[in-house]
Amino acid sequence: MQGQRGRNERCAGVFFDMAHLILGIAIVIFAVLSFISPEGNRMLFPLVFLLAALLNGIRGIFELKTCARDKKRIRLGIFQLFLGAGLGLLGVLSALSLWIHG
Repeated sequence: MQGQRGRNERCAGVFFDMAHLILGIAIVIFAVLSFISPEGNRMLFPLVFLLAALLNGIRGIFELKTCARDKKRIRLGIFQLFLGAGLGLLGVLSALSLWIHG
């Protein structure tokens, strides 16, 4: 039974690493493009916040699933989820302000 649990955690770790890599690269590319040409790429700015929110949400869920009753990691996972929710709210508010005033 222990071997099966370790294999699932490794698969989850690989998924987390790949999501972190792909989303991190996308965030950097979109951030650079939104600062190079702010008028032409206005919708990339909220997308950066939403991708960061997704990344923090994935990190929080990963921490909560692999915490194994470690209170420090449980708090870290909950903090990551709240941070992701805050970034998501910021991204939605940014997108709404661009659509309303755009």
